[in-house]
Amino acid sequence: MKKNALKQISPVLVWLFLMFGFSGCIIDPIEPSHPTHTGLTPIEYTPEVQEPITNDFTLIKACLGKSQSESAALLTHYGFSPTEGNKFVKTENGLTKEATIYSSSNVALALLESDFDLQKQVFSQWMREIRNSVAYTKMVRSSFSLSTGWNNGYQHFNTPEELLADLAIVPPADGMSASFYGNDIYANQYYLDMMPDIGGVCMQIINQRAGQPADDFTESDLRPTDLQKHILISKVDYLTFRYKGFYALNVTNKLNTGNEIPFVADYRSPGDFGYIKLYYRNTNNLLMDGTIIWSGCGELNFPESFRAGQRLSNVLPYPGQSRIAFINQEGHYTTVSDDTELQRIWHTLSRQKEFRHYFGRTSKKIAVYLYTPSVGVGNPADAYYLVFTEQ
Repeated sequence: MKKNALKQISPVLVWLFLMFGFSGCIIDPIEPSHPTHTGLTPIEYTPEVQEPITNDFTLIKACLGKSQSESAALLTHYGFSPTEGNKFVKTENGLTKEATIYSSSNVALALLESDFDLQKQVFSQWMREIRNSVAYTKMVRSSFSLSTGWNNGYQHFNTPEELLADLAIVPPADGMSASFYGNDIYANQYYLDMMPDIGGVCMQIINQRAGQPADDFTESDLRPTDLQKHILISKVDYLTFRYKGFYALNVTNKLNTGNEIPFVADYRSPGDFGYIKLYYRNTNNLLMDGTIIWSGCGELNFPESFRAGQRLSNVLPYPGQSRIAFINQEGHYTTVSDDTELQRIWHTLSRQKEFRHYFGRTSKKIAVYLYTPSVGVGNPADAYYLVFTEQ
């Protein structure tokens, strides 16, 4: 399942740029999907490694997690001067850059420069700083795109080098833009955007976990009857891979043969409003029902609530895609070329007593569906995985 970046520029995206400019940066400009840049092992979360401050990117990243006064002191130490509110400016080698500290989990650096060639130069510089950082080695998702006109659509690239090679020869054009998006294992999101006709170049880092309520459960909530149902639905956060609970239910006409859960899907693509409904065998057995809204946020109508379950101290070995796999909007199992995402989901679920119970009593393949209630100018923080296990 490949990453789906923006296919064209949304009017809402244009409005956001016009309203806030690049010092406000666009937050969450893509629809979440599956990873295009990996190379990680599914290990327990560890404290984030802080990199030495050697360039613009590592300076801005060092502001994450700091108070307003601490970030101000750090920026001042590196030559920035406070202007108004949470903004700091530095002029060096004829270029003026503006840092904005929105919060301890949201920082940005913008180039205040209208010259197209200088914009391309700084965009390339910042992209290489990100590419060569320790942070880049921790990314599980990334997207690179380039557009040379409002109506020409986007070109998508697999690496920063491919993006920069095309950017180097691009002439200025109406609606020209270049962008990078990444998300790492610590739930940091990285944005690098260039839109010359609207405002310039902006680099932004947001820590989504810092802005979220705690979603780890502190107490067990597992009852004997929970282990006697037919289907276990587990919920895992998209950005952090944290466990967000379970729901168990029975179905009618249960099929005890075969190695796949017999899904029936009802999917409506969100032109503005859409939905996804998954059933077991027929429409009498609803497993999930969620709305999907373009440039908004849908909601999960069923299941309505999830409970904590019981966490264990160790994990089970990852069994591969013969036992756990993604399903698409049609309810069909799919195979991905890089299963790092599945490994992280497995790492989370195999520590849960209820999941182990169901997994140990089935030969059917576990199904993982990525539910994205907000798409278009969507927010990856709204997304999560629903994992179906039949016993």
